[in-house]
Amino acid sequence: MAVSRKWLVPVIALASLLLAGGTVAGPVSAAEQAVVIPGAMPLKRINPFYPLIAGSYPLIGVNLHDDDDPTVVDYTQNPLATRRALLDGVEQADIAVRDIDGKVVVIGESMGSMVASRLAAELADTPDPPSPNDIRFVLIASPEEGVAEWFKEGTYIPLLNYRVSRVPESPYPTTVVIGEYDGWADPPDRPWNLISLANSALGLVYVHGPAIWDVDLSDVPPENTTVDGTVTTHLVPTEKLPLTRPLRAVGVPDRVVDRADQLLRPIVDAGYRRHDQPGDPRPYLSDGRIRRDGHDAQQTREQRREDRRQQRAGGDDRADQSDPDVRESTSDAAERRAERQARVTRRVQDATGTG
Repeated sequence: MAVSRKWLVPVIALASLLLAGGTVAGPVSAAEQAVVIPGAMPLKRINPFYPLIAGSYPLIGVNLHDDDDPTVVDYTQNPLATRRALLDGVEQADIAVRDIDGKVVVIGESMGSMVASRLAAELADTPDPPSPNDIRFVLIASPEEGVAEWFKEGTYIPLLNYRVSRVPESPYPTTVVIGEYDGWADPPDRPWNLISLANSALGLVYVHGPAIWDVDLSDVPPENTTVDGTVTTHLVPTEKLPLTRPLRAVGVPDRVVDRADQLLRPIVDAGYRRHDQPGDPRPYLSDGRIRRDGHDAQQTREQRREDRRQQRAGGDDRADQSDPDVRESTSDAAERRAERQARVTRRVQDATGTG
């Protein structure tokens, strides 16, 4: 039952640029009741777009459950007070889940996915946790699966009142849905690739939010799906580059823009590690650091060598003679001593007229 809601996108895409919307995913079960946790809503009480957006919240993940009347969690949704919003969201979502007598699927989009993942962890930690057979979670367009990876865990962002966190583990089946080139959930690993970065910024309009609400996971290629324990992740392909979508919107012929996409996509994809060949030496940003594949291991080896040099300089003569680096250093020292002795012998011979 794939229901198309594309007519919603032109109406609320502009609002989504200001908000942080998202989507849902997971196998459909007719016996489940759905609890939907929407994304951020700046200035919710006075936001003129709120009535329009709120009326469409039941469509989040419409093809991922069979509940005709999903429960929508009402919480503060304030992205400028993220910590408070997450706490409020978990509290309200917990109430909604416990009011349901039967199986539940919890669907969170964008900020709502951050609420959902925290709810899963809290439920698992209760004295009488729900069975993994009775509840599952869907995280759509989670910033903690994407842009948060740029920052070291624990980094505090004052503007958002948010401390960077990773998605907590839970025993419950979890489906993660990420739209390709979504600026929140799928930003480039190399943000200094400005074309890739600009493409993901426009992905906030054309991929994030309502554009992915009607995702059908049967359309996701098998190679875009990964399974890690209880977590199944789907990367939903984006056929047209967000970067060139404005050209289509103003009437530039598709054949012209398609050609531009063909030229730009390799540059855009170069910003993502998933397109790298094995051993690619190019740096990337992860966990608040510039990294290179294999570089950390090399740094570890160099650090061990430096530690050994410091030990020897400090009078530690108990170096491991089986270590190749130690053997090399010992051999070099012996050669230098032999050279010094030879020079001394030649000077003595010159002075005495022998040799």
